[in-house]
Amino acid sequence: MTVRHPSTARSNIAVASPTMAFIGAVVLTLTLSIVLASFRAGGAGSPSPVTPPVASPTVDPTSEPTATPTPSPSPTATPTPSPTPSPTATPTPQPTVAPTPVPTPLPTPRPSVAPAPPPVTGGPPVCEYLDVLTKHVGYGEWAISLLDTIFHLPSGYAPGDLVDSGAAGVNGGYLLRSIVIADLAALAADARANGTPIKLVSGYRSYAQQQATFDYWVSVGGYKQALRTSARAGHSEHQLGTVIDVTSDGGAAPWEYADWATTPAGAWMAANAWRYGFVMSYPRGAYDQSCYDYEPWHYRYVGRDLAAHIAGSGRVPRLVLWELQ
Repeated sequence: MTVRHPSTARSNIAVASPTMAFIGAVVLTLTLSIVLASFRAGGAGSPSPVTPPVASPTVDPTSEPTATPTPSPSPTATPTPSPTPSPTATPTPQPTVAPTPVPTPLPTPRPSVAPAPPPVTGGPPVCEYLDVLTKHVGYGEWAISLLDTIFHLPSGYAPGDLVDSGAAGVNGGYLLRSIVIADLAALAADARANGTPIKLVSGYRSYAQQQATFDYWVSVGGYKQALRTSARAGHSEHQLGTVIDVTSDGGAAPWEYADWATTPAGAWMAANAWRYGFVMSYPRGAYDQSCYDYEPWHYRYVGRDLAAHIAGSGRVPRLVLWELQ
């Protein structure tokens, strides 16, 4: 006898077959995952929770991969090389030359007697008109104070020992330093005894008085001529208080004569004044050395010793005084 199965049952079996297959696959997958996780956990020493598989993102085959830019290397600073120092040349040592020994000169023994002043070497400067303060301006240096067209005294130079000329036995009215009086008295007395008496026409002049005197001679003969016959203020020996202008007693002013030195009194003074310490400052024919015209009446007191030295040298007083500066 033939048994027939109903068609409905066959259809259910056919439907159940795919479902069962899917469930089996899932079970199998889970089982493998659990086994694999257990294996890993055993290796690490502690079980880890099972992480369900995560589906990998699907890669779009049409999209092109994005190129990762290659980083450019940062420029490395190149160190600046230090300049190589130039070698310093070592100087070649020069041989030391031993100096030639120089013998020590023996000192020259000083003479017991002071020598005479040295001879003139070229003489003083030419007669220029300058204003240089003379080196010896002390009142005690009256004998060697150099006064000419170059050198002068201070405007305030005024000796404090001025006395009237009458103290020397000559006419009064003129001031002279007291150091002059004794020798002037002796000179005047001997001149009278010789029959050739003298009288004074000038003595000390201050700076202001000399300025007035010079201006007068400028008015008489002009500036250029006045420079030859009169001193500018400060340059006059009269400011020293040791100079006299003399003439014949009872006669005219000495410059009124053609040459007062040719008169009896003038001739006696020219020959003998040095014996009393007086010298003629501006002798005849000596303009280039004395810087002034001839004045046979102008006598400067320098003391008897220096006056004897000047007279013995035969030179103009200015030359001798120049050597003493």
